[in-house]
Amino acid sequence: MHDLRHLHATTLLMAGEAVHVVANRLGHSDPAITLRVYAHVINESSLGPAEAFAKAVAGLVDDHDPDPDE
Repeated sequence: MHDLRHLHATTLLMAGEAVHVVANRLGHSDPAITLRVYAHVINESSLGPAEAFAKAVAGLVDDHDPDPDE
């Protein structure tokens, strides 16, 4: 049972779910507990700031045609 709980939390964190949401689902009274146990998952899956920004604005740039006459 504990392995499934760990898999659930790991999957959520790797998908980018907020730590406080995962902590709540696990029943942790303090997200610091979740951070202590799953910090390695967060560190492994985190994007660098530049890459995160590029992904966030990629849709905005791709949706606009720079030359509407083409």
